[in-house]
Amino acid sequence: MTTLYDTDLSYRRKIISVSDINLQLKQLLARQYPMIWVEGEISNLATPASGHIYFSLKDRGAQIRCVMFRNSRQRVRFEIKNGLQVVIRAQVSLYEQRGDLQLIADDMEDAGAGALQHQFEELKKKLQDEGLFAAERKLALPEFPNEIAIVTSASGAALHDFLNVIQRRFPGVSKRLYASTVQGAAALPTLHKALRQIQSDNTADVIAIIRGGGSIEDLWAFNDESLARLIAELSIPVITGIGHEIDFTICDFVADVRAPTPSAAAEIISPDGLAMQQFFQAQAQRLSSIASSRIESLSQRTDWLSQRLHNSHPKLRLNLQQASLTRLKKRMSLVSGHYFARKLTKLERFHERLQSHSPEKRLQTNQLQLKQQLAHLQLASSQLKAAKQHRFQLATQGLNSVSPLATLERGYSITQLEGADGNYIRSHKEVSKGHLICTRLADGQVISRVESHQAEKLTKSK
Repeated sequence: MTTLYDTDLSYRRKIISVSDINLQLKQLLARQYPMIWVEGEISNLATPASGHIYFSLKDRGAQIRCVMFRNSRQRVRFEIKNGLQVVIRAQVSLYEQRGDLQLIADDMEDAGAGALQHQFEELKKKLQDEGLFAAERKLALPEFPNEIAIVTSASGAALHDFLNVIQRRFPGVSKRLYASTVQGAAALPTLHKALRQIQSDNTADVIAIIRGGGSIEDLWAFNDESLARLIAELSIPVITGIGHEIDFTICDFVADVRAPTPSAAAEIISPDGLAMQQFFQAQAQRLSSIASSRIESLSQRTDWLSQRLHNSHPKLRLNLQQASLTRLKKRMSLVSGHYFARKLTKLERFHERLQSHSPEKRLQTNQLQLKQQLAHLQLASSQLKAAKQHRFQLATQGLNSVSPLATLERGYSITQLEGADGNYIRSHKEVSKGHLICTRLADGQVISRVESHQAEKLTKSK
């Protein structure tokens, strides 16, 4: 409420009530800080019967009042207590009645868990970008496994729940426990060892990694990058049942199948034995019904065939066929006599034609023609040979008339330098005094030494 007091016409002042200013401050804060994240330590915690909680959030230099209403508090999964370092999502507000500045918290996280959650999200994004969560790389679970490899603590309730479900649904399956620690610093190496041993044994059809519920710190071993990569490398299908339905780990994403709980994992990998038994019983009844129906149908057909057989007795049909056969035999005997007579006449005509076209006569004629042609060929060959020999003699005589040997017979000679590769001498300039020369005659050769040589001009007769 605003009231104006006029003490002077030239001056007016505006007075605001406490309620108005608190309301305006509340609205201003709501607009300026619609929703923020604040980290601090819880102190002065109060938990009245209404279900709301009141506390202060402080750091080294300051503190601020906070309230979290019952609906928001029910979503917090850890115990809220003094001294706990938390991160809250809140709206800055003002409690109008007292003018106290306060934060209305909508959500709360353990500060340590928040850091782990940040690491979780970063690793999840990294492995997802690498394709380790891709559906196409995941293996299908066997429909009827022969052996289940179980990776969990030997003393945990998760193992007991898992085995109870398996025993109820599919008691005949072989179960092999690879005991490991599932929480704390010792968990990671034992989980690695168990999975590598399963891969080495290579007897299991499916691997079940199970654990009961817990905080993010309790489940942190299953958010390890090396464990996730090892699961991705396994050649045996992997199903995870880690924590409660709302719990998710990196191993859940990289596994071939994720179950919300250990019991649910057992439900998924074990066929329902009772349902299978009911199915087989239904199928057996169906087969029995089909067989009965088939037998009845065949029985009716047998009766019908029997009636047909009775109406057409084989003996009666045999007598009719015997009489028909007798008639056919007589007819065949009559027809066959005429038939063979016609065939014999036709055969005799063919024989006469064959004799007139006998190959033996044609062969004698061809042999006579062959002898005549052979005689003509021999005569022509002799004449051709004589003509060729005559031409050869003429050619030989022509060659002999121009042969160097014939020239030598007439008194001429050929002179060449002495030696195996001596050149023939065509000019006196080709020799010098002292050279040995060889003169070839018709009946031998003469070796001479050059004493002198000179040019001599010979005249050609006209």
